[in-house]
Amino acid sequence: MRTYQLTQSIASTLTQHFPNIPIQPANGGTVPVTDSKAGLTYRLLAAKLTRERSDRFVQSHIYEIRWLDGSNIPEDLPDKLFEALETIEVEGTPYRATELRWKAWGETPKLWVYYTMRTTKVSESSGPMKQLEQRPTALKSS
Repeated sequence: MRTYQLTQSIASTLTQHFPNIPIQPANGGTVPVTDSKAGLTYRLLAAKLTRERSDRFVQSHIYEIRWLDGSNIPEDLPDKLFEALETIEVEGTPYRATELRWKAWGETPKLWVYYTMRTTKVSESSGPMKQLEQRPTALKSS
């Protein structure tokens, strides 16, 4: 699974669960893309690929979802975000968040969502075993 696919699934999930709220990607900084005082932004904070064994890897992604209007937070926003992002579907496969953190003190309210996946590298299939040909060799005696 690629990071781009996961990001697109998060955007799609937010759009489905919040149809009347503007949703947009963040511009990479802490400033929202538009001057709008309502809506949600999302951005990838970190992505990491770690090798566990020669053929097993762990992919970790952390996303930040921000509510743009810190003075007008819907009462049920944290619960709705948790429900929407706890399990998302990426190309037909469900992925469950390993952690969800809501932060709203002293700054713009945000949710950090952690997705961790284990993957196995599929080795190339080798052809069927072939028969070895054995030829007798003469031994020299000294």
